[in-house]
Amino acid sequence: MKKKGLIALLLCLVMVMAAFTSCSKPKTIEEYVKNDADAMEEVQSAADSAGLDVSFSGNDVIYTYDLSSLDGVTEEVIKSDLMIEQLTAALDSTADTFAGLCKELEEQSKIEGIQIIVNYTYGDEVIVTKTFNASGAVS
Repeated sequence: MKKKGLIALLLCLVMVMAAFTSCSKPKTIEEYVKNDADAMEEVQSAADSAGLDVSFSGNDVIYTYDLSSLDGVTEEVIKSDLMIEQLTAALDSTADTFAGLCKELEEQSKIEGIQIIVNYTYGDEVIVTKTFNASGAVS
């Protein structure tokens, strides 16, 4: 996955949230986004264009990138130690970006404890996962 696509998707989410207003204060990021069908559609559209699936669960924004959709890439290659190491390193190198986005989402939504979870999968199997909050990488 290209880093630019993921960053564009995350920035789209921040812009949608900045424009979103609600009469009642949502308690979770999931409620915050689901209260506005247009916002959810925009986030989903950006995710689709980046080749990602985006979902919300409580205060978690979950990005899933299914590597089985890549042409010419086999399950054996994706599950190799080298590929797992490279995917982990790629996520580690974006920790500051994800932390900044968590912080910005919290400021825009006035909801504390937002996390971004990035999953690299092959089909239904998670190969690499990393969780970020406003302080940085959690796991």
